[in-house]
Parts: sequence; structure tokens; C-alpha cells
Amino acid sequence: MTSSLPKLLTHMAWADRRTLDALRAMREPPAQAVDLFAHILAAQHVWSRRIAATSAAYEIWPRLSLDECERLAAANQLAYASLAAADQDMLTRTVRYTNSSGSAFETPLLDILLHVTHHSMYHRGQVSLLLRAAGGVPVGTDLIVFLRE
Repeated sequence: MTSSLPKLLTHMAWADRRTLDALRAMREPPAQAVDLFAHILAAQHVWSRRIAATSAAYEIWPRLSLDECERLAAANQLAYASLAAADQDMLTRTVRYTNSSGSAFETPLLDILLHVTHHSMYHRGQVSLLLRAAGGVPVGTDLIVFLRE
């Protein structure tokens, strides 16, 4: 699994970019889709900050413009690029954090990174459904599409 991690994190940034492009392609993207996309990016941010043991600059459900989403996606990509190069010892280290409800947890870094990539995939699918329902054209963000490119 650890050998696939860099690929999964690179895919996450690629898929976020494609999703942003699909939202921008609509004259007026559905507010719910933009909010959900902002949630994806904010969750990535929050987890990267938990990993770094620093305070998050965003709430888990922020209201962001597409320009703000673009800036956050770029910052997230930088944060996760260094984690993609982590060695096995680092990936097994335990991250101590407090969730948004105030509960304390300890989780191996690898498990957190897998959660972040899967959480993002799950919600990008929901964004695609909202785009289609509003007459937009969702883009393929599946891992296999990324791998083929």
C-alpha cells in the first residue's frame, strides 16, 4: 500500500484540479456543489494541519469562492507532496489530534492519508452528480482515468 501512496496523493491533486475546472466551466455552478468542493479542500487542509500539529486556518465546512478554492487546492497540493515522499517509518508514526467535536484520537499517518484520499473521492462523486443535475458536464476523476493519462 505504501508504494501506491504517492500515486494516490498525486491523483487527489489532479482530480481536485479537474473538479475545479468543471465547476468553473458552468456559468453559475450550483452553490451546493461549490460548498461540497470547498469541504473536500478544507478537510484536506485540516488533516494536513493535524499531521503537522498546527492549527487549521479553515473550518471543515467553509463557504469559499472558486478562487479561494483554487488557492486552497494549491496549498494542499504542496502539503501533501512532501507526505507523498514519506518513508515507511514516517508512515507508521502515530498522529495525535483532536477532531472537530473535541475528541482526542491517535491514528497512524498512513491510515489518515488513505482516509483523506478516499474522503475526497467520495465527495467528488457527489459534486459530479450535482453538476449533472444542474445541466453541467462532470469530468472523469476516477483513478483509472488519471493512470491512463
